Amino acid sequence: MSSQDALAAMRAKLATLEAENSARSALLDRNRAEAVAESKEKLEKQGKIQGEVFVRLQERNRRAKAAGGWATEKTVGNRADDENDYGFEEDETENERRAGFRTADDPEVRYGRRPAAPAPAEQPAEPSGRHRRAAHAVDDDTDFAETNWLAN
Repeated sequence: MSSQDALAAMRAKLATLEAENSARSALLDRNRAEAVAESKEKLEKQGKIQGEVFVRLQERNRRAKAAGGWATEKTVGNRADDENDYGFEEDETENERRAGFRTADDPEVRYGRRPAAPAPAEQPAEPSGRHRRAAHAVDDDTDFAETNWLAN
């Protein structure tokens, strides 16, 4: 084998390696482009979903504030405004007024003077110091004197 043949063989091998390297590079570029496109698509989809969630949370907070800060399922639940409106509320308020129920806005009704509460009976003065302990002492021997210990 002459040096010319060896040089030609090395150039052929080098050309094969360069072609393989360029094919690998093209494959990596294509995979990278697909990954970027897929992640961009997922990010846009996630952004859209997060935007919808943000709008729902804002609506929920608005309902909670409108309900006086009470965040219950009834006040912040996802329901239509007229879902439970059957038209009975107009009749209910008049019936409740006739029955004697009051709303929080109605003034308190007084039907007369209340009798004065009786004065509390005077308690005997408590002994102080060690005499106080003696007044509250319990006789342990007679605590259970009247107890029937037989099972009936």
